[in-house]
Amino acid sequence: MDTEAAKVKAAQILADLGMASVPGDWRGCDAIWPALEEMANEGSTVLVKIDGERVGEDDNGRYTVVVSGGPLGENYFHMDATTLEEGLAKAIPHFAQARWK
Repeated sequence: MDTEAAKVKAAQILADLGMASVPGDWRGCDAIWPALEEMANEGSTVLVKIDGERVGEDDNGRYTVVVSGGPLGENYFHMDATTLEEGLAKAIPHFAQARWK
């Protein structure tokens, strides 16, 4: 699934759960912050890393998104991505499937 489709899917999940009204073309993390807070409130750790040393073409992207611990147990999420939105948009459905649905 490409990043734009993943962003729309994440926005729809949050709307369906009544958690946030997020436009499908969201950018950054402000719009989806309520979801990240809820993940943490449920006992998970949410980590976003921006690695200034990963700049080569053979790198997986400078952004790392991890959601782990708490209710996820061994079903944690980890992704290196070229954009922040890509990692966050894929973390939300992962957590939602494991925990919210």
